Amino acid sequence: MNRITVFVMSLFLIFIAGCGATNDLTVKLSSPKTFTPVKPYVMQFKLTDKQGNLVKGAKVSADLTMKNMDHGTTPAAVEEIGDGKYIGTVKLPMNGDWVANIEVNHDGEKFEENKQFTVEEKTVENAHKVTKEVALPDFNLIDENGDKVTRQNLVGKTVVLTFTYVNCMDPNACPVLLKNFSNLQQDMKTKGSNTEDLLLVSVSLDPDNDTPEAMKEHAKKMNFEMSYLKMLTGDKQEIQKLAGTLGEHFEKNGAEVLHDNKTFIFNPDGKLTHEFTGSNIDRNELLQVVSGEK
Repeated sequence: MNRITVFVMSLFLIFIAGCGATNDLTVKLSSPKTFTPVKPYVMQFKLTDKQGNLVKGAKVSADLTMKNMDHGTTPAAVEEIGDGKYIGTVKLPMNGDWVANIEVNHDGEKFEENKQFTVEEKTVENAHKVTKEVALPDFNLIDENGDKVTRQNLVGKTVVLTFTYVNCMDPNACPVLLKNFSNLQQDMKTKGSNTEDLLLVSVSLDPDNDTPEAMKEHAKKMNFEMSYLKMLTGDKQEIQKLAGTLGEHFEKNGAEVLHDNKTFIFNPDGKLTHEFTGSNIDRNELLQVVSGEK
């Protein structure tokens, strides 16, 4: 066999090997910015295919190592919670820069991808604080009474804002996000906290179906105190503008809306001060951030 033939065959084998390693899946890692020593640190992995569809039934594992220090490998226990979302739980030994080596097995194929993230040990001062400069954008929506609501209606108050929709299919998403509002209202009432300068806002991600009447009925079922809570709906482009500014990703998939589970806190100047990632929020932390009471 001459050298040219060997060279051509080598190139062919390299091409075949490269094709076999092609990754048709995308992994998105959502990780909290802070952690509490000895308590579980919870990350979320979301898998999508080339068409953007969520991938279910995959086997996902993650091994964590420190980026600039040798402290061995810390494995995370990963389980699927449905709809292409996977939760990884681990006890981090220390703060710093970490690398998650994520391995995915799906339909007989395996691929690995590294994702970097940074965490600080949680303190009262840094819990859920944001480092990016983000302000409420101008928007024009309507509330559960059909009344117009703009940015100016929110400025001047501490605003707690999240994104949900009435016919949410994921019991771990919208119902939990709105339960956080219920808990906060209960805790504010128990402590006798002043709510005159506080506003809780839920923005619909399904405005085609979430009419003001539907939102009002949903709020009634949640038994909300409506004096300082609004359920907003309206033009989809207005909602996309607001969500895009805050980094809230969502997309319609049939009757379901796939979306991030986030809660945002704004100061009276309309500046973003805190961001809670994930639907489950420690009610004491939320109360403390919102009211400033310990």
